[in-house]
Amino acid sequence: MAAATLIFQDDLRDLVRQDHETGAGLLYHFDRKASIKDVIEALGAPHPLVEELTVNGRAVGFDYILRHGDNVEVRPLTPPVNPLVPTLLRPEPLDRIAFVVDVNVGKLALLLRMLGFDTIYDNDKRDAQLAEISRSGKRILLTRDISLLKRKIVMHGYLLRENDPDRQLIEVIRLYGLRGRIKPLTRCMPCNGRLVPVSKEEVLARLEPLTKKYYDSFHICEICRKIYWAGSHQEKIMAYIEAILAEAGRPSTHIAR
Repeated sequence: MAAATLIFQDDLRDLVRQDHETGAGLLYHFDRKASIKDVIEALGAPHPLVEELTVNGRAVGFDYILRHGDNVEVRPLTPPVNPLVPTLLRPEPLDRIAFVVDVNVGKLALLLRMLGFDTIYDNDKRDAQLAEISRSGKRILLTRDISLLKRKIVMHGYLLRENDPDRQLIEVIRLYGLRGRIKPLTRCMPCNGRLVPVSKEEVLARLEPLTKKYYDSFHICEICRKIYWAGSHQEKIMAYIEAILAEAGRPSTHIAR
C-alpha cells in the first residue's frame, strides 16, 4: 500500500487525527488516487485554513495528486492574511474585505458592522446557503463549525478558536490585518446597511424632543432607515473600539465594555 508523510504546522495539528503520527509527521496510507485537498480534509483540516502546501519542498495547489513517498507540509493561515492578493491555492482573490458569519458567532457580526465591515448574518441561513453566499458574494466565511469550512465551494474562511465575541473580533482583526481598514460607525449594526448623512429637517418628525434640542448632525441607514446621531453612546463605542485595537496584538485579556 502506498504511503505519504504529512506534517501539519502550528494550530492545524490540533485539528487532525494523530493516530498514525510518527516523529517525522503523520504517516498516511492510501490505495487509490486522491487530491491533496481531499486527504488533508479527511484527516481533519479544512482547506480554507491552509495558506501553503509543499510536496518534497515544492509548492503545489489543492489539486495535486498524492504519490507514494511524498513528504507534505501543510502550513496554516498566518497573519496578516491578504485575501485581496491571488495565491497558488486561491488564484481568484476577493475584491474587497467582506464577511458572512455563521449563526454560532452571530454577536461577532454586530461587532464587525460596528467597525464598518460589510457583514452578512442571518440566523435562518443553513450551511449550504452560507457556503453559497461566501462563494457568490466573494465573502470570508467566519464560523466555529469545521464541517462548514470543508464545503468545496468555500475558498476564503476561518475557524474561530475563541468563544468570547470580543476575543473573536481580535482574532479577525489580527488575522486579516484590519487595523488600517476600520471605518467605525459607518454601517447599521442591526441590518448592515450603509449610514449616509441626512439633514435634520428630513428626520425632524421622528426625533425625540431632547434630541431635537441638542443635536444637529444625523445619519440614516439606507436600508432600514434607522436614524443615528453622536450621543453619549458614541463615546462609549469609540472607547470600546480603542480598547479592542490596543488588545489586538496582545495575549488574551478581558475587554471592558
